[in-house]
Order: sequence, then C-alpha cells, then structure tokens
Amino acid sequence: MIECQLRDLGEFQYVLSMHKTKKKRKGYYSHSVLPVKGLGRERWPIVVQIDVDYQKYIEQGLTQDEVIEQCVEFLNQAPPRKKYAKKKPKPPYGHLEIYKASFKEDENGKYIEAELTTDQRKNKNFWREGIKQGKIKLPSKLRRK
Repeated sequence: MIECQLRDLGEFQYVLSMHKTKKKRKGYYSHSVLPVKGLGRERWPIVVQIDVDYQKYIEQGLTQDEVIEQCVEFLNQAPPRKKYAKKKPKPPYGHLEIYKASFKEDENGKYIEAELTTDQRKNKNFWREGIKQGKIKLPSKLRRK
C-alpha cells in the first residue's frame, strides 16, 4: 500500500480558480453518468485529487495502474479502533472504487486526479451529495429490468 491523502478543495475551485473559500473538503460528488452498475442506487461518482509523489513509485518498478490501486486501497482503510469502543470504525470516505485517473503536477506538487465511486450518497468530506437513480437518465444497458 502507498500512503497518500486527499487534497483539500474549495467548493467552486474547478469552475472559478480565483474563488477563495475558508471551508475546504476533500472532493465533490460528480453528477456525470458513468457506465457503472448500481449508479444512483449503490454507487455514486466523486472527483478527488490524491496527493502522492507517484514518480518515486514508478521508478521503483510499479505501473501507473498499480500506484492508483494501492493509493485507493490505502484510502479505503478504516481508522484504528478507539480504546473501549464497541463498534468497528468505517472508512472515512466510504468504500472507494476506481473509474478513471490521470497523473498531474502543479505548483503544490504531484498528484493524481481521479474519478472514483463510493457507496455513500452523503458524506461530510465531499461537497454536494450523490443524486438518486430516478433523477438521472441511465444508458439502456445499465437500467434495471
């Protein structure tokens, strides 16, 4: 597993680069229609930026896909259980799965821009909320029969 973390994003950072907000979250729910089974019922798309020095791992012999998979595996880990806690903790971002990702670099360093899917419709770590199936038009291959 590769240790990585999600970058903080402002609410309108992708639309308005000059827009500065004090409140930051780790990503946002995308309203795009992806060819993913269970979209709008069990899975919801999110867009995140994963902060990781991917070049170091590629030089060690890992492929780009392996770097992305290991980062998502690290993000899917639940935090350690607190002392005397009865319930097992859940992962902070839900169970993440990769849809697509690309490697990028800016003044803050190297990162992976990824479109993932999560099993949580509402999460305090992401802007907006996932839309329900009835509000999106799914391709005919993915519709429930």
